[in-house]
Amino acid sequence: MFVGQITLPENADFECLLSQVLAWWPEELAGDESEDAAARQSSVARLYEKNIAPRAIQSASMLLVQLDWVLYGIVIELSRKVSRVRIQDIRPQLVKDRFHSLLRHAALPQLLGETDWDGSFERDELVNYLRAEDMAVARQ
Repeated sequence: MFVGQITLPENADFECLLSQVLAWWPEELAGDESEDAAARQSSVARLYEKNIAPRAIQSASMLLVQLDWVLYGIVIELSRKVSRVRIQDIRPQLVKDRFHSLLRHAALPQLLGETDWDGSFERDELVNYLRAEDMAVARQ
């Protein structure tokens, strides 16, 4: 299924991004309770690679791709511990904290010229998001 490019509003905040990413995910990922953690993780990874990652890539929004990857990491962690992961039970604040940590440690140093720009973010989209979230961008 082709989702197509997504144009984020200039003032897109975390809730806006998260709602878009959550729309790509099923409500629940249920593994066989007899599977071990590695098998559950493998099932989640296959589902992600086949059904979810292509939607993120087709969105053409690097912020959505990165946020989706953060959510995937959380889902993988949970799948190690439980056989059923309900996406809506994942605390949005956990996702936001990890996403903003990624931005602080990877995106901001690139934006500020402290590290080389690697293309994992789109400048204008990133700057607009940082403004919407009131995350200061200033040269040191």
